[in-house]
Amino acid sequence: MAHKTYGIDFGTSTIKIYKKGQGIILSERNVVSTVGKEKRPIAIGETAYEMYEKQPPSIHVSFPLHHGVIAHLQDMIALWNFMNENVTGKKKQKHQEYYIAVPADITEVEKQAYSQIVTDGNSKPRKVCLIDKPVAAVYGLGMDLESAQGICIVDLGADTTELTILSQGGIVVTKLLPYGGNYFDNCIRDYMRKKHNFVIGNRTAEQIKREIISAEPSDKSYRAIGRNVLRGLPDEREIHSQEIFPLVENVFLQIATSIQSVIEHIPPEISTEIRQKGIYLIGGSSQIAGIDQLIQQTSGIRVNLVAKPQETVVQGLGYLSEHPKLAARYAVTIR
Repeated sequence: MAHKTYGIDFGTSTIKIYKKGQGIILSERNVVSTVGKEKRPIAIGETAYEMYEKQPPSIHVSFPLHHGVIAHLQDMIALWNFMNENVTGKKKQKHQEYYIAVPADITEVEKQAYSQIVTDGNSKPRKVCLIDKPVAAVYGLGMDLESAQGICIVDLGADTTELTILSQGGIVVTKLLPYGGNYFDNCIRDYMRKKHNFVIGNRTAEQIKREIISAEPSDKSYRAIGRNVLRGLPDEREIHSQEIFPLVENVFLQIATSIQSVIEHIPPEISTEIRQKGIYLIGGSSQIAGIDQLIQQTSGIRVNLVAKPQETVVQGLGYLSEHPKLAARYAVTIR
């Protein structure tokens, strides 16, 4: 029997699925809308996100992952069942193989929860393998971890930033920082309320971040729609990048100095290789303007940007699924 094989990156912001032989077949927001006590899914992904902050009390919109950890397992299972049925056209699936990416710097119990998404749902998998995200990212970047003397990957995600040094087929050190794209969204939303008495939703804050946030001063601006607290009426207000930059400057500097500190404390044989190859930035937040230049200036090491940074991990899972003998060296098999 031919077994269907999938690579899955359950990211905080988006879920990416790679199907062996086909490539990436799905990329959706990690959001689910449910109704009733049984939490029956009615929408997932972008459709569910469109309901956010506008839904009636009968509909619950959930973001199941927080800071790299599954915060709402049952919501995550419901989302997976709904999504998998849409992908395969079947309510129940059997005999499939899954390669699931997990953050390296979380507990073993937290890693096991990722496997429960598929084992406790409608899937009846033949095999479930957990692979550390930085390992998958190396192969997604087209590099060979087995022969590498030193690789530095910085994954700037929605809730966290994961700094990882890899060498000779394994992880040397990894560090998780509690900063990501969602942190900047919260800073913008809080600032607008406190400074301007102007309430905006998370969706608007996210759009402002995409348009004007930067790791260096800029003259960009964005006209936001929200509610004037003093008048209690809908209103518009223009916000400038210069206003936001002081709120997030220290976070960008902390990320940059943390990278520098980690590299300074690894063996010189590894750091020399990293200085030659450069630092690799992946994850959706790596697209923030100027972050690469700040890290390069702080560390003195060239920074490499990726064309599709959000797909690096799932592409690596795809490569490993196509090379199961290689994947077996890194995978923790659950069943």
